[in-house]
Amino acid sequence: MSRHAAPARTTGKIAVDARWVELYAKRVDEAAAELSRARTELRAAPVRAQSFGELGRTLRSDEAYRRAAGMLNQQLDRACEVLTSAARGLHEVAEHYGSQDEEAVALIKKADRRLGGS
Repeated sequence: MSRHAAPARTTGKIAVDARWVELYAKRVDEAAAELSRARTELRAAPVRAQSFGELGRTLRSDEAYRRAAGMLNQQLDRACEVLTSAARGLHEVAEHYGSQDEEAVALIKKADRRLGGS
């Protein structure tokens, strides 16, 4: 936890630093976006059968490459989905615990005013 982070919120046996979770969620969002951009670039310029030359045509290298590329594209799609979903979940966790902190601050201020504080 950094020096500037808000204190962690403790619930039961788990301490949650909502600010840290939100920052991490943003990093996961950025990773998902970067991976999605790479996926788009890879699909924009696929390797063609001609790239393998005469020997490649004879050995049918393009077919093997196409099958491997298809499997890798499926894995890339899944990785993008997982990262996007993880980021969404982390944002929800940060919002949940962050809103609890805000509610606690509001209750403390309300109690302080009733007791004659500022």
